[in-house]
Amino acid sequence: MADYLPEEIVINILQRLPVETLLRCTAVRKSWYSLITSPEFISSHLKLAAAAADETPLLLIRRRISSSERYELHSDGEPLTRVSKLNFPFSSTNSYFTIVGSCNGLLCIYDDRVDYTDTIILWNPCIKKSILLPEPNLIHNSYGGFAQSFGFGFDAIAGDYKVVRVSCVDDLDHQIELYKLSTGAWQDISSHLKFDRCFIIDDRSRQAYVNGATNWIASCPHSCDFIVLFDMSTEVFGEIKLPIEVSETDPIISKDLMVFDERLALVLCSDSAVEPTFCVWVMKEYGVEESWCKQLVFEFHILGAIFIRPLWVRKCGRVMAVLQDGGLYSFDLNDDEIKDLGVHCSGYEYYEHSFHVDSYIKSLVLLERGAYFSDSVTCDQLMPNRQIYDCDSIGSCESD
Repeated sequence: MADYLPEEIVINILQRLPVETLLRCTAVRKSWYSLITSPEFISSHLKLAAAAADETPLLLIRRRISSSERYELHSDGEPLTRVSKLNFPFSSTNSYFTIVGSCNGLLCIYDDRVDYTDTIILWNPCIKKSILLPEPNLIHNSYGGFAQSFGFGFDAIAGDYKVVRVSCVDDLDHQIELYKLSTGAWQDISSHLKFDRCFIIDDRSRQAYVNGATNWIASCPHSCDFIVLFDMSTEVFGEIKLPIEVSETDPIISKDLMVFDERLALVLCSDSAVEPTFCVWVMKEYGVEESWCKQLVFEFHILGAIFIRPLWVRKCGRVMAVLQDGGLYSFDLNDDEIKDLGVHCSGYEYYEHSFHVDSYIKSLVLLERGAYFSDSVTCDQLMPNRQIYDCDSIGSCESD
């Protein structure tokens, strides 16, 4: 049929096909392989996929079952429905990998939940493509204090994916390194960090990637906590104040950053009231501190179980959290309705952190980079004492 259709119509049709179908199309003819693996096609397909995701968003849910990590995609609708399983080909020397974040179909994961291994991977699970990042310049050793946090995102101006690593050694001595997919190397950009005060980003702190910038909660001696941001395009650091009402004198249990409807959200757990409370602040306009608005508030007792950790605010406004029974729940703060999502992990010690929820878009990103970026190559490059799965013997996206 392609012989009788104008090329622009063929391209328009192919751009609207799902990733799994396009992978099969690359084997139809050489011209289609060259087209589908071209950076221009991958970019245009991603734009259409992102537009479709606004209507039918996907959530990536990672949990630990027995000795393995399980990755699944769910439709963020009512009800929450699993649409596919993602086979995870890598094996951690720790209990499981830490997920830095998801961006345009790529996941950034690193293996240092307990032991620092300097293993950082960019992975597109739907096309079985990944890359093991080179070892950072600053390596952890057993002497002195050490903490690190990562940010991952996309530079829309340069069309490049970047990983930023903020390391703190001993007494607030920061080293900032930036990895660019285009160069395949780490660069020391410590001089880009220009703050008049010292600060600490909690070790392994989760990022919130909003408006082209990664954001973390930072603490500062003798001062209020604030948000440190790193703009992926300008490669400049900045800061955002927390809402004025959030006082350090309140008994805050935890502060976390999330993304709610593509906006920056601050999630607080507090013991300041008669009943422990949980609230979500949303920044209506990114970077405008006056636009903080308290969006959701509730008391823990409505859950009827011990509340451990909020994970995500869904597009419908429901909050997803993991409770002490190891289950994932969704609850509506307007009517106190609680739903067991039927997603559970195993092992008490894994309840709080083995669960990870993030937005996800299926894409072809990394497809143009050839065989060297396959999962099997990444597995071969990992530490030899790890148990490695046969990446070529399993599929990447397995629909139910």
